[in-house]
Amino acid sequence: MASFQAQDVQRFYDSNTRLMLRLGQGLEGSIHRAVWGPGVAERPAAMAYADRLIGERLQRLEAPADGPLRVVDLGSGVCASLCRIAEQLPIRGTGVTISPTQATLATERIAALGLAGSVRCVAGDFCALPPELGPADAAFGIESFVHAPSAQAFFREAARLVRPGGYLMLCDDFLGESLAQSGARGQRWVERFAEGWVLSSLISLAQADEYAKQVGFSREEALDLTPYLELGRPRDWAIALLVRSLGWLPIPGNYWSMLSGGDAAQACLKRGWVKYQFVVWRRNP
Repeated sequence: MASFQAQDVQRFYDSNTRLMLRLGQGLEGSIHRAVWGPGVAERPAAMAYADRLIGERLQRLEAPADGPLRVVDLGSGVCASLCRIAEQLPIRGTGVTISPTQATLATERIAALGLAGSVRCVAGDFCALPPELGPADAAFGIESFVHAPSAQAFFREAARLVRPGGYLMLCDDFLGESLAQSGARGQRWVERFAEGWVLSSLISLAQADEYAKQVGFSREEALDLTPYLELGRPRDWAIALLVRSLGWLPIPGNYWSMLSGGDAAQACLKRGWVKYQFVVWRRNP
């Protein structure tokens, strides 16, 4: 599996964030994928589906005596999800992003929405969180955990951050059970996905469970959201044709790498080699 450092992920997002915002699946600031879950009929709701799942779980937690729930978004992008949740629930939210470009855009977004009193964004590494950050009642990550240079370090920091009884929630890609039967072909596609999107922690849910268990988390639920993704759109077919026609050329640039990785992601998700899952762990007392 590919291996990247935090600075590699930083360069990837510093270079691509503005393009992602312009050319992604939504126009409201979310960088992650649309999820057309049960009852979803319009794109804004599909873009907010993961945020809705997180918000519903946050409502199960009791707020601390000294104020609203303390929520940390690990890999927050431009804080679109955290802001959306803060508009619906009373929270004190902190977004952590490895990209200074994203942190700047997030701070502008927070101010424009009038949420500066309840939400902030800091530039930092979620595998080495600032010591002053925490404790938190809940932490979540949407399509960010897979970028962790070390999955074990990610869970260690999450355990330091989240209070006993609190939640850690991830909506992300995990290796599927069928990959083991795919042979070298499946492994090549997964490697291309990881290399294109700068992923070091594309692991199975079973492996994630083991790392979580080692630091005091117990899994409460896992939802497979793969059937609700947009796979095989005309745009995806066009990108596949472009990448597979010109992929042999030594074309430099992070955006080309992202297109190649996105094409590989589609192939992996369609075949079950990768699954897009929403997972909730609770910190043990």
